[in-house]
Amino acid sequence: MQFRIHSDIFAHFPGLSLAVVVADGLDNSRIPPAVSEEWRLAWIRAGQEAAAYGNAQSHPHVQPWRERLRAIGVSSKFPSSIEALLRRALKGGEPFSINGLVDFYNAISLRYVLPVGGFDLKEVRGPLELRLTREGDQFIALGEEEPQPVQVGEVAYTDGQTILTRHFVWRQSRTALITPETRRVFLVSESLGEVGPQIAQAVLEEMTNGLRRYFGAEVHPFLLSEARPLAEW
Repeated sequence: MQFRIHSDIFAHFPGLSLAVVVADGLDNSRIPPAVSEEWRLAWIRAGQEAAAYGNAQSHPHVQPWRERLRAIGVSSKFPSSIEALLRRALKGGEPFSINGLVDFYNAISLRYVLPVGGFDLKEVRGPLELRLTREGDQFIALGEEEPQPVQVGEVAYTDGQTILTRHFVWRQSRTALITPETRRVFLVSESLGEVGPQIAQAVLEEMTNGLRRYFGAEVHPFLLSEARPLAEW
């Protein structure tokens, strides 16, 4: 299978780096205690960090997302996933839990203050791409049964004509969600040019090592950029 970043994405997001890990044979049937503890600590520290900046959107890793998304016509009503997650951490309280793998990558997301997400590859037919939406693409929101219309020209992760995320890093489709039954996964974290590729490399190493250590997975890591927009496994 392949994952490709289309060249026009870099025109809107210059210097973009993607940390991608494809993992096979993982066990997501339980939540490892160490993952729960990492998630709890990341939640607390991220809330404190956001408070130091006054709010989530003023964090230097979040503000560039606002600016880049605004430049392509995305309203602030559709914030990046890291802004939404950081806002929740800022409110405090106990961290929510979904499943081991999601808690694992949410902890990484808050630790580095970058978006991190993933797709269950069992549900992906391909081609898997990051591109602009086209006529005929379809998006099914969480909790919905029927596809929603999507404007042509949105930035999205796609599986053929199925849209997996709206507005790049805003909201995920119900398609290819990670569950306790997930055994093959595609994890991805996006680092803007304003943040730099070094942090993407650090996230890549965290995802790779954690997938091996906590979930017993065979992993295939890739650091993608305009110079290397294709991953094959």
